[in-house]
Amino acid sequence: MHLFAFVDRVVTDIITPALDRRFAVTRVTLLCQEAELGLAYDIAGVCRNQQLPVAVVTVPPDSQPLALKQRLSELLHGPLCLNLSAASPVQAALAYELARQRQLPVMALDHRRDRLIWLSGGEQQPVRSGSDIADGLALEDYFALYGCRVRESRYRLWQRNLQLEQLAASLAPRAASHPHELSLLNRLCNELDARQFSRRLLPRSEHFLRHWLLQSGMVTFDHIGHLRCNDAPARSFLSGGWLEVWLLSLVARMAPHLPISDAGVGVKVSHHGVENEYDVAILCNNQLFLVECKTTAPASPKQRGVGLDNLFKLDSAARLGGLDAQAMLVSLYPPTGSEHDRARGQGIATLAGEALLQADDLLRRWLLGRLD
Repeated sequence: MHLFAFVDRVVTDIITPALDRRFAVTRVTLLCQEAELGLAYDIAGVCRNQQLPVAVVTVPPDSQPLALKQRLSELLHGPLCLNLSAASPVQAALAYELARQRQLPVMALDHRRDRLIWLSGGEQQPVRSGSDIADGLALEDYFALYGCRVRESRYRLWQRNLQLEQLAASLAPRAASHPHELSLLNRLCNELDARQFSRRLLPRSEHFLRHWLLQSGMVTFDHIGHLRCNDAPARSFLSGGWLEVWLLSLVARMAPHLPISDAGVGVKVSHHGVENEYDVAILCNNQLFLVECKTTAPASPKQRGVGLDNLFKLDSAARLGGLDAQAMLVSLYPPTGSEHDRARGQGIATLAGEALLQADDLLRRWLLGRLD
């Protein structure tokens, strides 16, 4: 089948039907106005990575409806399927009327649920309305749709470290009940002297932390109690990376039961010279979910707060290059009232404090769009 798709904005729905083998798509043609050529070429690159022949064709702007109708009339011939998921209202109206006259199948996708909607001619198609579109995008492909490049990632679903996951899992419940211990560990590992030992001593009263560190085999202590990480990966893990690794392990456990196609930790992405690093990035149902992890203690004497600046940065990172990502801030300490209101206003989910004990359930509901 030859799939024609409009590119007036970027959403995964433009090409995900082409990746679903049930549609048997053999060619893709992207229709765009000249102003959107950059977006279309990024999407075409993803098609080529999937071994799909693709062409980019310009059409007249919406302000010239007669010329646009004539151009579509020239293009839409023969056996094809038309995807209106990212069409402008003018493009959608003209293309739908033409396709109806020529009895061509027309589809759109419910973006949030990744569900197929046949607008016309779907009765004879092998996939019914309401069907979930197969999930096949990797993080590299998703970011490439938006002109972003994945430069590196520390861990992926297919490249996990089970030993680190076990260590992280032993810290998670402790973080919910004794967050100060994990904040202290973060500070010790980030404030180093010239010998790479912590500037502060690990207090003798921190029995759990000392025992856990000795059992982990990731640190050594000098004779008075200064801590030294064995290597850079150990320091990264102990200074907060454990939380990211733990969250990835939860995602991995859900993957067989949810439409999760990819996930990674420490995903570094560049877009026109601007670089961002995402603590945890997840692709579920062809949508991107980004998680920012915070293991530092708040400045508030009441031991609350995630920092309004962190919410602002997370919101900006989730919109990099036009990304339409869902965002979550995971913290050892709960947000203040004003931070909670700001997060809700920005559409940012929060997972903090004692709620970490319910992280599995809350994370699952968030990925499914059921988190209030």
